[in-house]
Amino acid sequence: MAQSYFFRHYQVENGLSNNTVYCSAQDKNGFLWFGTKDGLNRFDGYRFKTFKTTEGKQTFNPDLVHCMKTDHRGVLWTGNTKGLYYFDNEKEQLIRFIKSESVDEINGIEQDGKNQLWFISRQTLCRYNFEKKRLTAFPTYDFFEATSLAVDKEGNLWASTNNGLLKKFNEQTGTFSTYDVFNHSPKVSSNWIHTMYFSDKKTLFIGTASQGIKRFNVPTAIYVDVLSTNPDKTKVHVRDIKQYTEHELWFATESGIFILDTRTNHFTNLKKKFLDPFSLSDNAAYSLCKDREGGIWVGTYFGGINYYSKKNALFQKYFADNSKKSISGNAVREICEDRFGNIWIGTEDAGLNKFNPKTGAITQFLPKGKKTSISYSNIHGLLAAGDDIWIGTFEHGLDVLDIKTGKVRRHYNAGTGKNDFRHSFIVSFLKTKSGDIYVGSADGMYKYKPNIDGFEAIKSIPNGTWVSSIVEDHEHTIWAGSHGGVFYFNPITNEKGHIKHHKNSKVSLTNIDINAIYEDSQQCLWFSTEGGGLCKLSKDRKVMTSITANEGLPSNFVFKILEDKQHNLWISTAKGLVNYNPKTKEMVTYTKNNGLLTDQFNYNSGYQDANGKMYFGSVKGMITFNSNDIIKTSSSAPIYITGFSVENKEQEIDGQHSLLKKSIIYTNEITLPYDKSSFNIEFAALSYISPEMTEYSYFMKGLDKEWTAIKPNRKVYFTNLAPRKYTFHLKAYINGNWSKEEKVLIINILPPWWATIWAYLCYGIITISLIYYLLRTYLIIIDDKKAKEIYEAKIDFFTNLAHEIRTPLTLIKGPVENLLEQVEENPDIKEDVVMMERNTNRLIALVTQILDFRKVETKSFTVDFIRINITEMLKDSYSNFTLLTKKRRLAYSIDYPPNDIFALVDEEALNKIFSNLFSNAIKFAQKKVAIRLLPLQENADYITIEFENDGLSIPFEMKEKIFEPFYRLKESKQEGTGIGLALARSLTELLHGDLFLKETADGSIVFVLQLPLERTNKA
Repeated sequence: MAQSYFFRHYQVENGLSNNTVYCSAQDKNGFLWFGTKDGLNRFDGYRFKTFKTTEGKQTFNPDLVHCMKTDHRGVLWTGNTKGLYYFDNEKEQLIRFIKSESVDEINGIEQDGKNQLWFISRQTLCRYNFEKKRLTAFPTYDFFEATSLAVDKEGNLWASTNNGLLKKFNEQTGTFSTYDVFNHSPKVSSNWIHTMYFSDKKTLFIGTASQGIKRFNVPTAIYVDVLSTNPDKTKVHVRDIKQYTEHELWFATESGIFILDTRTNHFTNLKKKFLDPFSLSDNAAYSLCKDREGGIWVGTYFGGINYYSKKNALFQKYFADNSKKSISGNAVREICEDRFGNIWIGTEDAGLNKFNPKTGAITQFLPKGKKTSISYSNIHGLLAAGDDIWIGTFEHGLDVLDIKTGKVRRHYNAGTGKNDFRHSFIVSFLKTKSGDIYVGSADGMYKYKPNIDGFEAIKSIPNGTWVSSIVEDHEHTIWAGSHGGVFYFNPITNEKGHIKHHKNSKVSLTNIDINAIYEDSQQCLWFSTEGGGLCKLSKDRKVMTSITANEGLPSNFVFKILEDKQHNLWISTAKGLVNYNPKTKEMVTYTKNNGLLTDQFNYNSGYQDANGKMYFGSVKGMITFNSNDIIKTSSSAPIYITGFSVENKEQEIDGQHSLLKKSIIYTNEITLPYDKSSFNIEFAALSYISPEMTEYSYFMKGLDKEWTAIKPNRKVYFTNLAPRKYTFHLKAYINGNWSKEEKVLIINILPPWWATIWAYLCYGIITISLIYYLLRTYLIIIDDKKAKEIYEAKIDFFTNLAHEIRTPLTLIKGPVENLLEQVEENPDIKEDVVMMERNTNRLIALVTQILDFRKVETKSFTVDFIRINITEMLKDSYSNFTLLTKKRRLAYSIDYPPNDIFALVDEEALNKIFSNLFSNAIKFAQKKVAIRLLPLQENADYITIEFENDGLSIPFEMKEKIFEPFYRLKESKQEGTGIGLALARSLTELLHGDLFLKETADGSIVFVLQLPLERTNKA
């Protein structure tokens, strides 16, 4: 059967929330919206997204959307059971507009010329003024019970009532004019007006519940009943009205769609046909919406959404539905036309069909086991010759059927005779310009000999050759396509040949399995191959070129080729029908999404009549079309990013962990943390004619070097992108053209905190500080090394000098002592000799001190711990310096406990320590020197001796510096070597004691010597 109106269906299986669709609209962006029993659905051509009015609370009441309206600003308003809502595009939420319990059950929404919003709440007409922010209600008890709304071309509001009245609102007076559109009609049970629609300034179409369609003339206030009953005399219940073209209106009713041609006032009724997959899915049509591309969307009560576009109605379809009015089979093979104008259709699964294009009548011919019926249902070849149809069957020979009687009058089978077929599988036919008939079989090719009513084998075609297609070119050469290449011969010139696949030949086939052959208007030959695409042989027959999937064919399996009057080629393949322009090389592919029965066509199945109408057979029926009727589709559909998922979780707007602050549709830039750098982007070009045929290409700046084409998918996945700024560019290839619009999304992936600018700044500071520290440490080490070298040089110098001086001093000391014994005899020299002795002893002591310090430094100074009376030893040392203190007139005192204190020490080392500390105290004292041996505390481990003087104050921060060898305070005016304190501390450490400077409140200088009472293991 033929189907002029092809509907595409969208139901719950496709993502629709509910198959009951009450209303529909298209918004300013191009998205389609459908109000259902279970929420609001947004559709982008591929995916439905559902929005509810539950506002985050789970309820068990249906979220029913009765009506919707897109206002002048592009805001989408919905009338729900729960109230009046508008859709917040950025937040993707339905927001209740009037939060009043009394405003619910919204059944109609309109906007007048003054941008006032009108709606019906429980049959009460309401108006909202946006400027004054005022809601005005027109109560039913004072006015009327409203049922529907409409706004005329001048912006005036019209309302209908439940009792058959029209109400026109007068803005100036605030009153309504009344018109009765039932007063001269037959009485009906209900005067309910369900919908109204202004087709122009003067004409208002009215849809009623019990009296069908009425047309109201506004200037004259006269109405007429246009359609009141169905063909079965039942009442027409109209739900919605929409103007489709200038002269065509669609009416959604409980009995399908009625289409009115206003020029002829003729109605076409589209209804559900149970065996027709392309008809309406449900007769209860509730809503109509015309989109910007000219498609119309029908919402039904049980069947979801039905979509129709004239651009998809190019192809008229003929398919089997098990009735006598349709063709008898699915796999349509051969198609031809007889001289009476009938189209003959051979199928591989259900016999032969005769189609009358004028009346649409179809006659089926099936095998019945009689001589006058066709011999088999699997038909491969057809030929119209005079009053006969030649029928080639699979393994059942050849039938010749009388067109006028519809009966087979001759039959030919394979035989052993000279003029018999070698095989009963008859595949193809050709009638030449001279009237000769050639027959192609599964085993060679034959020429019919009418004088003997037999067949002569063509010697140019080898035995065993499967002849799939036969044509005659402009030079009367016969070309035979086979499963072994192409054979040709000229009966007049006897020229013959065989074209196969030759690598080094200019005339070589891409594949030797030939499905069909065609000569175009330029006298070039085209060979349809099984897996090798199309091969084109030039007019001079010297050059062969090919067109394959690499050049844009959807498949390399090509079944048939025809040429239209504009010299474009139509090519049937295993993946659609291709329209090819040989001059521009432009190629457009049509598939099931464009209205085909299937993408899979059948072998050598195609025919073009004298009017240019083309017929192509497929595995699911036959399509016909006229190439002149092709409507070129605009490629200016907007492109949107419709989904953004991170780690395969779609991001919610302002969700707890969402990265989106507003809808991805309105987002131009998005920022992701470094650990969320795996994401996918979903997108859609809002062209609804054949969305599955839309191709996309993207380019991610910052990652890609070139554009990437993606044909079957609308999602792009990116995994573990490095932190940086990326720019996602997207464009669409719609109906053979790249879109002018390009969608751009900026994606910023933040680095981890340790890779931010501030982190790198900190790293820089730390690195610089470290370098500074290392450099400073290095310089300190160098300085210390130099200081140590200087120190070692000083020590070495003093040590060597001490060794050199010590022997002469010893030699000097002997004569000095001899002279000292003679001072009594010579008193004049006593003073000089005493001075000599004193200075000699001082020099010897200094030399000894230097040598002792060197021994300590080199750890060659040995100590022998013995029990010593510390008290007595301290008093002896005190006495040794009494004369010196008297000479300097110092207050010199010692304080010790009554009981002697004993300790394990080295006597020699301790003497040297006492000597240096006494000497240091006396040397730097100004008025007094005090020595204190502190009493032992209970369980004490150490003895403590303090050496105090009132000399020049030593800064406490220098308390360690003064113990360094050769260090002297700059403020000190006393002479010295600078090694006394250093030697004393070194010897103290050898005794496992401690020597330090004590901090005092009065500024006096107190050196504290602590020695262990017993020998310890201190290193």
